Order: sequence, then structure tokens, then C-alpha cells
Amino acid sequence: MIINRVLEALARKVLAIFVLLKPAAESPDYKAWRERFLLERVRLSLWVALICLFTFTMRDLYNVAFPLKELQNIPQELKDFWIVLDIAVTLLLLSCLVLHRTPLARRYPAALFLGLSWSIALVPQLLATTLKGSPFPDLMAWTMLFLVQATLIPVNWRLHLLSQLGVFIYYVGVNLALGFTTFLGRPIYNVTFFLYFFWFCFVCDLAVYLYERLQRAEFESRRELRAFLHAVSHDLRNPVTGTAMVLQSLLNQPEQKITVSRSILERMLQGNDRQLNLINSLLEAHNSEVQGIVLHCQPLHLSTLVQAVYSDLEPILTKNQVIFRNLITDNLPSVSADSTQLWRVFSNIITNAVNHNPPEITITLDATIEGKMIRCSIADNGVGMSSEQCRRAFELYARGDRARYVHGLGLGLYLSKQIVTAHGGQIEANSNPGMGTTFWFTLPIFAKK
Repeated sequence: MIINRVLEALARKVLAIFVLLKPAAESPDYKAWRERFLLERVRLSLWVALICLFTFTMRDLYNVAFPLKELQNIPQELKDFWIVLDIAVTLLLLSCLVLHRTPLARRYPAALFLGLSWSIALVPQLLATTLKGSPFPDLMAWTMLFLVQATLIPVNWRLHLLSQLGVFIYYVGVNLALGFTTFLGRPIYNVTFFLYFFWFCFVCDLAVYLYERLQRAEFESRRELRAFLHAVSHDLRNPVTGTAMVLQSLLNQPEQKITVSRSILERMLQGNDRQLNLINSLLEAHNSEVQGIVLHCQPLHLSTLVQAVYSDLEPILTKNQVIFRNLITDNLPSVSADSTQLWRVFSNIITNAVNHNPPEITITLDATIEGKMIRCSIADNGVGMSSEQCRRAFELYARGDRARYVHGLGLGLYLSKQIVTAHGGQIEANSNPGMGTTFWFTLPIFAKK
């Protein structure tokens, strides 16, 4: 009984470790940030390595003129070899520092990282093999190097592991192939040496992994917060713009006293209610742990919802001379959906079509039954998109060169995909340049109990 409890406790501990070490998803934004961070920290590490190497070079040169007591038992041949190593490694590090300023380094920062690491740990072994015909296990230099890398460049643990494996594989493989057996009277293949090297590298790599995991979580949290703030401004802009256009139209009238019809007041009140609903839904989405979207699903008639969307967007559609065709009939079965969230989907797609096409386009809405789902489509006859743009249309807009692929489409469609997915549906874009664009998504039909 006690043994079973111990085994269960041990199994839970092992499972907890695997959960901790499970790699988190990496967004393109994080990968771009990591590349920049890696490049900046490699430059810092190069300067640290050069300054550190300079102090040891001064020690070796000082020892030539004024022999140090702690180096009396070291053969003079090895002391001379140290000076050669100091010069060679210094030149290599300076070369890496020069390469750091080139576009090649910005494109391949990982290669520069390995250049730094192997200049210090691997090149001395190569020189010892070719010039001295002897192995050169400089454990102090290796451990200092790996510790500095883990401290100053705590990203991409796989890269750290690769740099360590390169050193170890050369040390073991080349020495074995060439038949080297001793170094300064000590065996090369030493169990204590291997254990120390393994555990030192393991702790360094584990520290890098855990620190990067923390950095990634913090980065993604800030990214989600930025997306949330953008979503607030993006979703509230449409109703505010519509209300502002109505008020501006009233102010353009020459009369001192302006008579406002009940329909205009109702439209403005609806716009204000829509803003409050959006604010509440966005706050829920930000705090949600399920796909960022909280749903309050009820049976909903699509024709009624589309009419409400059209009323809110009518000023914008009229201004851009959009021909709006609503083919969604009243006899469709109800869908199980959140009216506020689904309003955002229709509004985002229609607004994107208006903003990213010339005036006088035609927007057509339709819906058909497909099994237990209703397939909604929003098509326009505008400029269209390429297949690459369609593929990337639902990605979260961040920064950089993404504008080359998607002309301003980003946040609205990204949020729309989250909403449709939360409803259990799918959403895609079909288009060709010059042939218009069709966005379609599916929603579950309300099942009566």
C-alpha cells in the first residue's frame, strides 16, 4: 500500500515536470523579437569575451617576462601555445564583431552565436589537433563560455545545446579517431569529467529554457493586451463614426432650430447601446480563458441581425455609394449564437470590404443550410486578393512587412475568426485578384430541446 502511494506521488512529480517542460506556442511576433534580442546580446557577449580574453592574454605575456608561481609546473611548450591561441581567438572574435554589422548577421543571428561559441571552445581544439597533435580539453574556458551564454543570451535553448554538442562531439570523436589517449598525464575519457560537463551544460540549458518560457509568456501577454486595446478602438469606431455623420448632417442644415426625427434618435440610441455592448463583450473577451471570447448564445434569426447591422452601417455604405444586396431570407432556421459577437463578425467583414475597395462596389449577403450548420457568405466585386493574402487574412496584425501581404486586413478579421471558432464554426476567404472576395463562415443551427 505504501509502495503504491510512493509510486503514485513519483508519477505525479514526473508528470508535473513534463508539463513544465512542454514547449509553448511561438507567434511570428515573438520569433522576430527573439532574433533581434539574440543579435543584440551576441554583440554584448562578443565584447565581454574580448575583454576577458584580453586579461588572460596580458597574463600570458606577463608570464613570459615575469614567470608566475602558479604556472611554474606548466610546460613552456604549452605556455607558448596559449599565446598562439590568444591571438587566434582574438582575431576570430574581432571578425565576428565586424560581421555583426553586416546584413548577413541580421539575417542569420544564430550563425553568429555559433561563431562566438565555437571560436572560444572549438577552434583551440582544432589548433591543438593540427599544431600539437594532442587533445586540448580546456574545461575552465568551456564552462565560463557556456555560463556567460546562458546568462547574457537566455533564448533558444536548442542553439545553446548545439554549441555544446559541437564542442563535445569534436573532443570525443576526433580524439577517438586519432587515437589520442592522454593529456598532461591524465586520461581523456574520464567519467568524472563527462559527468561534470553533462550536468553543467544541462543546468545552463534548463535555465535558458525556463527563462525563455517566462519571457515568451510575458511577451504574449503584452501582445494580447495590445490586441485588446486595438479591438476596443476598432470596434467602437464604426458606431461612433455613424453617429458623428448623422450629427454633422444635422449641423449642415441652415436652420437655427433643427427638428430631429424619432428614427434618427432611435438610430443614435441604438448606436450608443451597441457601444456599451461592445465594451462589455471586449472586457469579457480579455478576461476569458476560452479562446478569448465569452458567448451568450440564444436562438437568433440572421435576417433580423443583418438588418440591424445594415442600419448601423448605413451612413458609411451611403457615403461610399455601396450597393448592398441582402439575400438572407426570413424562412431560415434560427442559429445558436451571441448576437453582439455575431454582429461584430458581419460588421468587421462589411467594413473591411468598404475600406479596402473603391467606391460603388456591390456587397452581397447570403446564407444556406449545410447539414446542421448554416453557411453565411459576404461577397464583394472589388479588387480581390491573392491566395497568399487569403491565407494570411485572419492573422493578427502586428507590424513589419506584413502589410506587403494584407492591405490593412488584420485585427477585424482576426477577431471574427476567434468569434466564429468559439461558436463551433469555420471561416475562410476565397478570392482572386480583380475578381472580388467572398468571406464565408458557418454557424450551428439552434437545436430545440
